[in-house]
Formats: sequence, C-alpha cells, structure tokens
Amino acid sequence: MGDIRLPRLNATDEEYTLIEWLVGDGAPVEAGTAVALVETSKAAHELVADDAGILWQRTSAPSTCRPGEVVATVGGDDRPPPVRQAPDPDSITITEPARRLMAEHGVAEAAVRSIGKPVIARSDIEQLVVGQAPPATAERVTVSAAQRRVARTVSTSHREIPAAYTVVKVVADRLKQRLRAEAATIGFVGIPELVVEAIAARRAEFPLCFARAEGDQAATVRPGAHVGVTIDVGRGLYLPVVADADTRPLRDVAADLLRFRRAAVRGEFAEADLAGSNIALTIHTDADVVHAQPLIFPEHTCAVSLASMQRELVLQNDGSVTTSDYFHLGLAYDHRFVNGRSAVAFLRAVKADLEAG
Repeated sequence: MGDIRLPRLNATDEEYTLIEWLVGDGAPVEAGTAVALVETSKAAHELVADDAGILWQRTSAPSTCRPGEVVATVGGDDRPPPVRQAPDPDSITITEPARRLMAEHGVAEAAVRSIGKPVIARSDIEQLVVGQAPPATAERVTVSAAQRRVARTVSTSHREIPAAYTVVKVVADRLKQRLRAEAATIGFVGIPELVVEAIAARRAEFPLCFARAEGDQAATVRPGAHVGVTIDVGRGLYLPVVADADTRPLRDVAADLLRFRRAAVRGEFAEADLAGSNIALTIHTDADVVHAQPLIFPEHTCAVSLASMQRELVLQNDGSVTTSDYFHLGLAYDHRFVNGRSAVAFLRAVKADLEAG
C-alpha cells in the first residue's frame, strides 16, 4: 500500500487545487498512471501513481490541498480510513488567499457562511465582493490567477530588489545575414534565439549575472545558463526556461522557444517548463518599441530586455548615405551583487557576439 501525497510543485504557492480525479474511486491503476489533475497559480499538473493496485481517493474534487497532503492511497481491496474526518456540517474552511481578500474588503465571516460551501476559496470572496458592491459607473475587474501570480512577482521584485538599469545599441546588419543562413538549415529562427545564445555564452565570465540572492550578504551560483524567456500571447505572462542554453546548440534553443510559443497559445505549460531559470530575457519586439526596462524576477539578479528593430541613416567615410538596422538591449541588475561596470561589460560582451554575426 502506498500513499499518494501532493508534491511541492513550485516555490511560490502554499496550496493547490485538486481539480478532478482522472481515475474513479476504487478503480485499478498501473504504476505511472495519471490519476488526478492539480492546478497551481502557474499551470496544471498531472498527479501520477507510483504503485499498481486499487486507487482509493482520500479527498474529494475539487478541493484545496497543501503540499505533502495525502490525497489518495493505492493498495488492496480494503478501503483505508479517511485522512480527513467528516466535517461539522456547520463548519467551513477558508483558504489563506480568501482570508486576505476578506481583510482587504472588510468581509465578515457571517457573510461568507451565506455562500453555502464547505471550502471557501479566493474566487468565492471575489464573487461575494462584486455581488455586494453598490451600483456605480466604474466596473470592478477580477484578474485571472495567472495575472495574480504576475502581481505577486512584481510586488516582491519592487519591494526586495534594488534595481539599476543600462542599455546598449546593437547594430544588426551582420546578425540579419546570420539569421538568413541559420534559417536555411534550422528552419525558423529569430533574433530572440540568437540573444538567448549570446546571453548564455557569457555565463562563465559573469557568474553573478546568473546568481540568486541570499539576503544582502551572499548569492548562490549554480551550474549552467538557464534562460527564462517572457511569452505573452494574451493568455497571461509566462517565463518558460531554455535550460542549459550555454551547452546546447542553437537548433535546440530554437526548438524550445517554438514549443513554448505553441504551449502559450494552448495555455498548456507544464511546471517543468517554468522552473529553474537563473536569468531572464524579456521580449519587447512590437513595432516602435525603442527600449524597455525589464523587471528583475525575485530569484534572479539580472534581466535582459530586447526591443524592436529600428532603421537609421548612416553617413559613410566617402560621404555616401546608407541605411543600417539596430535594436536596443537593456540590462536591469540587482545593485547588491552587480555594479554598473560589470553590467556594461556584460552587455558589451553580448553585443559583440551579436554584432559579429
């Protein structure tokens, strides 16, 4: 007999939602079978049985669960005792996110009981607040779970990281020639793929740009360049990770980013896609975006921003006028660990790699 415990799926959430059981209560399962679907603030995740046997559900779906909690048991024909005792019919469970929203809006517990549900989630309080709001010309908009995750990240970053910022200009004429050559062999490849490659190539020379702060006095640097790349197709902002970008060929980097774009369209990122980055590349390549100052993600010390391609007139030595393409590459950096001199040196090194083509 083996218990199925809810694993810790990310470093930010203290509770998850067991959305549905994929295998019925009392049904046989094989080892490796996906038995339930669990949702975090970032993505949906399948819960897998490690053993073969009869699946006994220990909690209902949908329900709010915490990491480490036993949600099912795989064993023999005898049903195990319930993990949770039968609740008092008059009692309710209010999740921590729901309690925080209650405090923000002054919602009393008596009003929450009127909802008539045994488990009160944040979404229930949101509906209650909207329902109790007086008629007004202004519309209250409840943001999605993905956007609430972004809000937490932004708040933490601005609260904890003393950020500085600098930017360089990258001439893209040779880079565009390389893009055409790579496209002939790899297929689709764009400037973001080449920037990921150039950032990762500087991991050994600038380790603190790939570090994680441990308070104000120290930072940890783990092996590899794991570049998170922002993707937003209108269904939420995500930071999927190109792992080990410093040791993998450009073909693999391009394949990862193509897979991430497709996942963003479908809204089907796995937790593994979003975990483990140690530097970020934020994409701002919409037309007319000259430069953008990126957010430093809480587990990073640096974030690189890529702006859109621009064109300028260039006066040559012989007096002729030609055109040249360029873009701006910015670096936001945690000033506790990276100083301006190092930030500029890092950007110049990346710029040199890109301009070499």
